Amino acid sequence: MTFSFHFLLCNLVITAVTGILFLFRRLFKRSITARSRYHIWYVFILALLLPFVPYQAFGPGHLTEILRGLLHPQAAATADPASNTAPALTADAKIGLSDFAVSVDDSAFLTLNVIFHAVWIAGCGITLLYFACNMYQIHSIRKAAYPVTAETEPELYERYRSCMEALKIRREVRLYASCRISSPVSYGLILPTVIIPQDMDILLPEDDLRFIFLHELLHYRHKDTVINYLSCALRIIYWFNPFVWYGFHTMQKDREIACDHSVIQTVGKESAVSYGLTLIRFAETLQRNVSLSPLSLLGGEKSVIVQRMKEIAQYRAETRARKLKGICILMLAGLLVYSASPLLTVYAFPDDTYHFSGEHVQEIDLSSYFEGKKGTFVLYDVTEDHYQIYDKELSTTRVSPDSTFKIYSGLFALEEGIISPDASGMTWDGTEYLFDAWNRDQTLRSAMQNSVNWYFQTLDRQNGYAALNRFYRQISYGNCDLTSGIGDYWSEASLKISPVEQVNLLADLLHNKWDFQEENISAVKDAMFISDTSLGTLYGKTGTGGSAIRENVNGWFVGFLEDNGHIYCFAANLQDSEDSTGSAAYEITMNILNTLL
Repeated sequence: MTFSFHFLLCNLVITAVTGILFLFRRLFKRSITARSRYHIWYVFILALLLPFVPYQAFGPGHLTEILRGLLHPQAAATADPASNTAPALTADAKIGLSDFAVSVDDSAFLTLNVIFHAVWIAGCGITLLYFACNMYQIHSIRKAAYPVTAETEPELYERYRSCMEALKIRREVRLYASCRISSPVSYGLILPTVIIPQDMDILLPEDDLRFIFLHELLHYRHKDTVINYLSCALRIIYWFNPFVWYGFHTMQKDREIACDHSVIQTVGKESAVSYGLTLIRFAETLQRNVSLSPLSLLGGEKSVIVQRMKEIAQYRAETRARKLKGICILMLAGLLVYSASPLLTVYAFPDDTYHFSGEHVQEIDLSSYFEGKKGTFVLYDVTEDHYQIYDKELSTTRVSPDSTFKIYSGLFALEEGIISPDASGMTWDGTEYLFDAWNRDQTLRSAMQNSVNWYFQTLDRQNGYAALNRFYRQISYGNCDLTSGIGDYWSEASLKISPVEQVNLLADLLHNKWDFQEENISAVKDAMFISDTSLGTLYGKTGTGGSAIRENVNGWFVGFLEDNGHIYCFAANLQDSEDSTGSAAYEITMNILNTLL
């Protein structure tokens, strides 16, 4: 699954989570404290961050597939007619292998993905530029302001310091006065700063000054500035989602209400009316909060001030019961996001490299066999525990397995009892495919030899997502990512594996490392049989992947040779050339094996 498509799915889930958080906020408004109501938005921020957490999803269930089906129907089991039968390169070879299954991406989906990606990046750039302009404006105001210190404004500074001491703030929070603002503001991560309107101490009584200083300093003590900057970053990323912007707008209101309550807790309930009058005075200034700014403002829009006045009038002291309810509601909201986390993981930073730590590795030059094509070859002598690798970097790069996944799709179906070694037949439903070999009843062996997509797709559907996910993780198949859908996760989509992992899995298969039924291992091995050659008995599977832009982009041939008890596992992969097919990978492999063995 592409980043862009999964990110869209994440936004659908985020929108649903946001709606539920609004419901929580409304239902429990009077049951929990104002600060607990504000903290619920921390869960909202967590939901927005989850799509960029670099861990694999666990158990996303069927909802991902349902959502994906609404936006991108599963690709039909089709193949590219340009592929042909792999050639025989040894005199005694009896080729039992066809490279029919060429997977192609939906061109319309690919085009939409490119368009969305371009528009999203452009929107992020424009929104970031707007944020930068706001930051420059804040910087300009601060540069033009004059510092309030014990030397410049001793009485005002002393009042400010007394508020810091009352709140037990030991770090220096700078105070400035500016003629370019009409409402006090606070901001700053590294250098926390409060800026007040110039001559405010002349225009306002001492109590109002104390309320204002306490309000802004409480923003610092509660680390609201950190949340402000984080919310700006997330709004840049989610610039296109109006629900995210509305969520942050509501969060800002709840932040100010929570701060109002903290001020009243500090000065006493008997001062609530006086504090409310202070807010009303600043409501008349109509200094609106900039929509993408890290500032915390005392004033704001009249509608917000009215709501804050109502909250102040209805202020109730925090009790242990209300705090406990707030913790429970916060935990419940966190559990909601945790439950949705498999649907929110977008693998923004996927690990497409397998960290190979095998011993006894010999790097060899096989460039002459590839004739300028980008590719890699891995030969693993299982008996001697020795690797020979051409292009080690590419050999550990994970790419789509394409039809080579069928080795394990068949094995999983055998383990689940969907088919058995003696009864693996499946009736053709009459759908006409491009290849005559597909338009007939199949067994595991015939489907493996002719790479019959519909056979293995049917097995996977009968296995179900949960079982497949469990099996792939049990054998540690590449990145184990099936999130692009049960129909084509293997076809230039979410599931990826490296050539080194391919040979290691084949070695584990032959040794039955996973304690599967021995007859099932033998059945898969028999299905992979190609021919008896001069090198030994050859087993293998090809795979070819294509895209809407280019016909062939990914060619595989993986398998093993048995020669009087000596076992060699191999994997050849071709990338990004017109001849990146399973047939070409097979031909290169046989030429290399004839030389090396």
